[in-house]
Amino acid sequence: MVRVRPAGEGDLKAIARIAHQTLLLGREGSFAFPSQTLWGELFVAPYLRRGCCALVAEAEGEVMGYILGACGTLPLALDLALRLPLILIRLFMGHYGPILPHLRYLLRLLLFPGPKAPKGRYPAHLHIAVDPKAQGQGVGKALLAALLDCLKARGVRGVQLSTTRANQAARRLYRSLGFRLYAKRASPFWAPYLGRPVIHEVWVKELG
Repeated sequence: MVRVRPAGEGDLKAIARIAHQTLLLGREGSFAFPSQTLWGELFVAPYLRRGCCALVAEAEGEVMGYILGACGTLPLALDLALRLPLILIRLFMGHYGPILPHLRYLLRLLLFPGPKAPKGRYPAHLHIAVDPKAQGQGVGKALLAALLDCLKARGVRGVQLSTTRANQAARRLYRSLGFRLYAKRASPFWAPYLGRPVIHEVWVKELG
């Protein structure tokens, strides 16, 4: 029996495991970004510390999926900015393993950002992933529905999320819960890892 509950900082390691395990468009991609710990520090911890409506799906004490929400981007950016100098020092000291793959990935994130919807209309955003062994069991839908209820209760006007044209299962889920495609753009970000560009998309939903 899977239950959805609020996520806390104690869930960092479990969420980072799933996020890192699915980083390559839903598949394992540690060759692109080797350190699960660094991934958690950069892409999970800000949401647990300064985000809103972060949730996990748990079965028999094991986290099987997560959704990380943010009611705005500024609190997350400030949290990361305060911790970033120490993270970079540890990276260059080899604390997270090989330096070059991580720098390459992060540099490409800066060079090739995906499309975004207007923050005034869609201030909230989210990231979601489900452990591969629990996919296809309704975990993602339960998480997303619970997050939408949480955002509505907070009076958030709208929410956006990013995905790719390749993730057809996720796109069907988003459409089933009322999201619509807002914008798309071909991006070379994934080309070194997949051998081809990928179409990045931003989907939106009005909540007011």
